[in-house]
Amino acid sequence: MSRKRQPHYRIQLKWFRPLFWPLLLPIALLLALFNKLSPVPFKIYLMRVDRIGHLAENTEQFCCKLDLGQIGREFRVFVHRDAPCNRFLLRMWSRVLPIRQVFLPLYDVCNKFGGLGVVAKTLQTIGPNLRNEVEQCRQHLHFTPGEEAEARQQCRALGFDCEAPFVCVLGRDDAYLLRHNPHEDNSHYKYRNVDINTYIPALEHLAERFTVIRMGNVAQDRLRTDNPRIIDYPFSGRCSELLDVFLAARCRFFITCGSGLDSIASICFRLPVLYVNFLPPRLIVNFGSRNLTILKHYWSAAEKRFLTLSEILASGVGESYDYYRITEFGAEIVDNSPEELLEAVREMEARLAGTWTESPQDAALQQAFWERYRPHYPDRVYVARIGADFLRQNPHWTR
Repeated sequence: MSRKRQPHYRIQLKWFRPLFWPLLLPIALLLALFNKLSPVPFKIYLMRVDRIGHLAENTEQFCCKLDLGQIGREFRVFVHRDAPCNRFLLRMWSRVLPIRQVFLPLYDVCNKFGGLGVVAKTLQTIGPNLRNEVEQCRQHLHFTPGEEAEARQQCRALGFDCEAPFVCVLGRDDAYLLRHNPHEDNSHYKYRNVDINTYIPALEHLAERFTVIRMGNVAQDRLRTDNPRIIDYPFSGRCSELLDVFLAARCRFFITCGSGLDSIASICFRLPVLYVNFLPPRLIVNFGSRNLTILKHYWSAAEKRFLTLSEILASGVGESYDYYRITEFGAEIVDNSPEELLEAVREMEARLAGTWTESPQDAALQQAFWERYRPHYPDRVYVARIGADFLRQNPHWTR
């Protein structure tokens, strides 16, 4: 049997490292004893750094839990097993948390023996911001003056002034995972992909008031527009790790289907985010009082109609993160139309400008949606909203 290839993002460990494990084992055992006796234990936390969404969201949520007193007193250091997806973002975190890779061999030894009460994997498993904890806490990441100056210079080279308002747009495709992790089959995620060119009417509308930046450092398809106020960043030749973070952190708002990079905007920098073509429903963005969501639709191939929200939640198809599992339910995924995208953008603009007026019909539809959704996930804090026109035009989402 051939040996399974390591994912592209894994750190290539030195072959001789296990030779040091006998020397480190006594230290590991002493730490285990110390943690049994001490009211303030010593912990080595393993960070998730291979995907930018986890590096941003998991780490920020951990910091918020510290601020809220949900994690007890500890002596703690942080290590990572994988090569960082964005070294600049990791460097920003190193100004907040004690990231000390010198402790990685000791982590390995403790982990081999079941953790010994020293290993902590909270950062690997911490979930979405379901309790809206982020809005209760201070922001943890900040740019230095030097980083700000360098980012502004890179924006000018990209062709726009970042002091003027701009909007970031991210459409998911397979290009990133194919480049950065080519050894794994990620086809089960393909239902999350979008056709970025269906966004063009919405982008053209935004370009009347903003510079619009299509995000991502790699993408499959170019934007089919020659509007000078729409920048196709992945094909600009100007991508940088600093700019990836800076643009997401400084935009007026971020438009996304929910694909990692938007966590820098929504979680780390508390910016408003418009989620479009969003799936699965179990992860609907309930946090962030300025966030807005419209979802992809579930089409019943057998009955030739859209599934209702109640059917999606009751059947379990709305729980699935796997394209092949969704097809086993007999469902097909239908993307948002260009018209749905445009109306969602208009609503987001109006809400942020303070000119949005909610009609009694809109309030009733919003209530109908959440009355069906909340009982399935009662432990969450609900402050975000579903698009008003989306609910008006798609009654299956309120039944």
